[in-house]
Amino acid sequence: MRHFKIALAVIVMLMASAVAQQPTRPIQVGMTLTKAKAAAARIDVLLAEGLRQQNLLPMPLSKDATFLRRSYLTLSGRIPDQAEAEAFFDSKATDKRALLIDQLLDSPGHTSTTVNWWFDLLRVKSRQRQISGEPFAHWLREAVRTDLPYDQFVRQMLTATGPAHAEGAGATGFLLRDANMPHDAMANTLRLFLGTRLECAQCHNHPFDHWTQKEFFEMAAFFGGIKYRAELNREFMTTMRTAANTGDDRAKQAARNLIQSLTAGISGTGSGIERLPDDYKYEDAKPKQQVFATTLFGAKVNLPRAKSEPVVRSRMRQREEAAPQPENQSREALAKWLTTAQNQRFITVITNRIWQRTFGRGLIDPVDDLKDDTKAVHPELQSYLESLLIDLKFDLRQFERVLCLSQLFQRECPTTDPTPDQAYAFAGPVLRRMSAEQLWDSLLTLVYEDLDQRIRDTDARARDSYERFAKALVATPEELQALLQRGRPATPAATVASLPQDSEQRQQARTLLRQFTLAQKQNNAAEVARLTSALRELGLPVPGERAARGREGDLIRASDLVQPAPQGHLLRQFGQSDRETIDGANREANVPQALTLLNGFLDQRVLSGASSLRQKLASAQTTTNRIRTAYLSTLSREPRSDEQSRWQTTVDRDGDNGLRDLVWVLCNSNEFRFIP
Repeated sequence: MRHFKIALAVIVMLMASAVAQQPTRPIQVGMTLTKAKAAAARIDVLLAEGLRQQNLLPMPLSKDATFLRRSYLTLSGRIPDQAEAEAFFDSKATDKRALLIDQLLDSPGHTSTTVNWWFDLLRVKSRQRQISGEPFAHWLREAVRTDLPYDQFVRQMLTATGPAHAEGAGATGFLLRDANMPHDAMANTLRLFLGTRLECAQCHNHPFDHWTQKEFFEMAAFFGGIKYRAELNREFMTTMRTAANTGDDRAKQAARNLIQSLTAGISGTGSGIERLPDDYKYEDAKPKQQVFATTLFGAKVNLPRAKSEPVVRSRMRQREEAAPQPENQSREALAKWLTTAQNQRFITVITNRIWQRTFGRGLIDPVDDLKDDTKAVHPELQSYLESLLIDLKFDLRQFERVLCLSQLFQRECPTTDPTPDQAYAFAGPVLRRMSAEQLWDSLLTLVYEDLDQRIRDTDARARDSYERFAKALVATPEELQALLQRGRPATPAATVASLPQDSEQRQQARTLLRQFTLAQKQNNAAEVARLTSALRELGLPVPGERAARGREGDLIRASDLVQPAPQGHLLRQFGQSDRETIDGANREANVPQALTLLNGFLDQRVLSGASSLRQKLASAQTTTNRIRTAYLSTLSREPRSDEQSRWQTTVDRDGDNGLRDLVWVLCNSNEFRFIP
């Protein structure tokens, strides 16, 4: 029977696979609900013992409305809509809370909100100089959607090679985020995955820890010899360099920009060799001395070493330093050492990060500044979580599932804020504001009937980069020149006009465009899909595609927008990171936030036009139902009797203006903006 249920779940998910970013595997395939509950129960036992030792009592279990809202915001990154709230409240299932958790973990919204979290940690940007960050963002979405085990996830980023804009090489975006700065890349790697802040040791011995500058450079040696250029066809590069030296200044600059874009990437397996800086001042080594890759702690990595340096004259040394460093597979060695289950810090950091994401603070706080004597507030619980993740084979979605099945996830939040400089014992989750992305996606839930159906394909933003790269690699010299002179055509007509007169390609393009227009008029969806594919294969933009994107471009989920959003966007005003630092978002309140909701989004998108909430309010037959609709849609609960009475008087008196006031008040309330 159990196998039948799992098979049925797989069939249901395959039938729903048309929804973009839907996880590829139902959550129950990885672990049965019974086993997940048993693991969650163990968490509750260990936490109860930890609280008892500190003479603390757990908070009471939350009501259904609180649990519903917390689950949606945590696991789907948005509030539930009215229909979803009513379905949960009306359910008679004795296990409806656990079933809701599994439902949300299997939703495309879970991919979207998890990707937002990784975008912040990994400082994902859609554009950085001549490099697009969209292939990296695409790779991250796919890694989350397919449940790529965490150890493989990190290993692929550390060892990736290839052109930045080639399809399938998106993982190179991790190291390209610090292109030409391997020391910064190593500092960020250690902080992200090992919770070790070593950046101070780039310039001097660490002032607050025992790490030395030499040890930092020995770690940096694992990234020694990396090249931030991809190896491309020599004939192609010759053609590109010729283009860069012909034409006017504008054409030359366009060629140089295209060369930088096409050749950006990662190559080199790592030499395992680095040199100390010119101003090195400690007695354990000399300035500019060669050092070899050595790990900070744990198992030692033994790479083949070059022969000892000979004593050479200054000019000889300069030539030696400029010479290419030997390939030594040091990146692969680093990845294996860092991601092994025996590397305790690697396990500690990720379990603690997910605990923090789920409950508001880490068992170890801060999560990215571990010392040798760092202890969790509940050591036995931390140890269990680490062993659980190993047993789950680094499946982060299953790990998150277990946390959310715990009683802790169902408890009320304490009404007082945790003391910043004291460990938090977790009598209940921490009450905290929504992230900017959660707020944005929740507001969109009031605009659209089914927000998850509007999530885009994982490669939607990266497709242009892939196509441009692939097309350029096979272009003739004449086609490259045309590409450089006119850029990417903005319309199908411009593309057709640029093709040679009376050419077969031009005739084929005109025929396809006529057929596409006819299929659209006849509402023939299958024919439109076929012709869309044919137009793309021919290198033509699809009529209306860019215009459609533009119309809805500012009303899609945060994870599908340009990263980060532009300055002045609601996301940025509510604390979205600028992606210059790791985990750079903030959730602090400020005056512009209130003004944004007062004069901007609510008025223009929710309270005006044909928003989903507006239509529901208009279709409600009575004032009582309108007020109920407003509360269920925004706060995910029924109005209390005193609220119903107060707003009944206001809406009966002021009509539509009273309803607008009601929605504005609810959306600007702390109850709306906090995760309960």
